Amino acid sequence: MDTELWYNASDVYEAWRLLLSASAELGSSPTFRYDLVDVTRQAAQQLVSDYYLSIRRAFQSHALPELLTAGGVLVYDLLPELDSLLSSHSLFLLGRWLEGARAVATSDREAEQYELNARNQVTLWGPSGNILDYANKQLGGLVLDYYGVRWSLFVSALVESLNSGSPFHQDQFNQAVFQVERGFVYNKKRYPVVPAGDTLEISRKLFLKYYPSALRRSPAGPA
Repeated sequence: MDTELWYNASDVYEAWRLLLSASAELGSSPTFRYDLVDVTRQAAQQLVSDYYLSIRRAFQSHALPELLTAGGVLVYDLLPELDSLLSSHSLFLLGRWLEGARAVATSDREAEQYELNARNQVTLWGPSGNILDYANKQLGGLVLDYYGVRWSLFVSALVESLNSGSPFHQDQFNQAVFQVERGFVYNKKRYPVVPAGDTLEISRKLFLKYYPSALRRSPAGPA
């Protein structure tokens, strides 16, 4: 996939650093916490792209240990941490998105249909992925149970390809991942409508863990 950015990635990392440096003074402000989630979310998304490039390079050079390392960090640490961050703020919850759709229904059957549509709109957008990811969003619950599962399947497919010596077949992967995507749309799992966790602590944890490597990965370096 194309990971090229039209902006300077290091600017986002610097904004992240500056926001956290102001948390002692502004941490109690709801608007500050929203901005902190939003900027941390974007920084994490840039890191996801960086790890994808590391995964791709490792696969292309047949470096299984490097593939396992980068894939493991992405699937088992970065994406769960991002989901925890999003789940700490009420405006980044998948549960609120789904409950908002159900709330305008006039019957239980209609509520089920509205939720199905709400799930479809942020994922497949159509019965067979007609405009796949057109309206993709980063929401607590969606990152872990939808994108996280897709990434896990992708990394597993690459590992299996290297282990077996067989080529990676994009068409076969697309068919397999569609079952994951469709399963999410129809699974009816309930998601929290109330945030959990401390936004400041989660963002700070992510920062301490990933900021130094983010600067090394960013071509422009710190602003």
